[in-house]
Amino acid sequence: MIQRIQTLFLLGVLILMTLLFFFPLAELIDSANNSYSFMYRGIPSLIEGEPMLFKAYPIAILLLVIVLNVFMTIFFYKKRMRQIRLTVFNIFCMLGVVGLVYYNVNSQLEPMQAIANYSIVNAFPLVSIVLSYLAIRNIGKDEAMIRSMDRIR
Repeated sequence: MIQRIQTLFLLGVLILMTLLFFFPLAELIDSANNSYSFMYRGIPSLIEGEPMLFKAYPIAILLLVIVLNVFMTIFFYKKRMRQIRLTVFNIFCMLGVVGLVYYNVNSQLEPMQAIANYSIVNAFPLVSIVLSYLAIRNIGKDEAMIRSMDRIR
């Protein structure tokens, strides 16, 4: 439930990963001084109504999987081993998001002849990994305590 510290850690992960949907992950500045924002779904065109310059749907899908997985994990408080497995899966997905963002931004630098300025928002998955690790540790402590109580009976 919400009173457990690991639930608060997972709630922090949920908030941080949800914020990635609202802020640009990087800013690309080309040789003509045009500034393009790299969002979770790609690079939108500067001209209204034109299609996106670059689509990054794998990042969007992975972020959606992470947010839904963390949300589900919070409500599996009675199934601690499942919580641990889902949280470990989330850690790998967050590492994938970090890798995909850097790969996609760097792949667009040469064709656009641009330089990249990464946002501080890119640190959110890394902070979420630390929070997930802390949640796993506390879930493991709960599981050990429950198993020790079963031995006493």
